[in-house]
This record gives sequence, structure tokens and C-alpha cells, in this order.
Amino acid sequence: MHTLEMKKKGFIKNKVMEAIITRSVEKATLIPLTHVYQPTLESHGAWGVQGQRLPNVIYMVQFPFIEIFCCTCEWALRRNMWKHQIVVILTCTHISQEDIIHYYGTWYGSHCGGLGHMFVDP
Repeated sequence: MHTLEMKKKGFIKNKVMEAIITRSVEKATLIPLTHVYQPTLESHGAWGVQGQRLPNVIYMVQFPFIEIFCCTCEWALRRNMWKHQIVVILTCTHISQEDIIHYYGTWYGSHCGGLGHMFVDP
């Protein structure tokens, strides 16, 4: 019954997206928490994540709690979810790695996006 209800809402497994998100979560967990910076007035409310390959670069993750959030890295600018966004979600919410993979690895999650759904949807 629960699975049927999920499918009605559009939660249909998307194996390609699930693989991409799984890899992004794996990479996000490798980022030390000391490289994640909380929002400040100077950052205009954006979280900062120090680059792993380019340590002198700080990627800015904006609006992590709403439908449309973005990061300044190239991957995210191409409208993809990437490790910088995921590490901010893992740092400042109760959402687990498994929930991120499950949600964004579905048609609904990859097309509708947004953390708002993760807080209210089953």
C-alpha cells in the first residue's frame, strides 16, 4: 500500500539519477566538517564549502532549505545536485544520507527537487 501511494505522488525509482546522487553523497561524506562554513552577513546567508581539489576556492551554497538552492561550482551551475549542496544538507538538517539517495534517486525528487518535500513527504 505504501509503495502504491508513493508512486501516485511520482516517487518512481530513477536508477541513473540514483547512481549520480549516490556518488555525490559518497563524495560529500569525504569533505571534513571543518571545511563547511556557516552563513555570515558577508556571505549574504550562503553556506561556504572549501574546495577539495582547489583548497583556495570556497563554493557558496545558497538557500539550502528551500525548493531552489544552488552552489557556485560548475556541476551545480549546470542544474545538478553536487557534493557541496549535500554536505550542507547533512551538516545542518536531520536528513540522512539514505533519505537523500532515496528522495533524489526518484523521478519526483530529481524533477521536483527541493528540501521542502523531504520534510513533509513520507
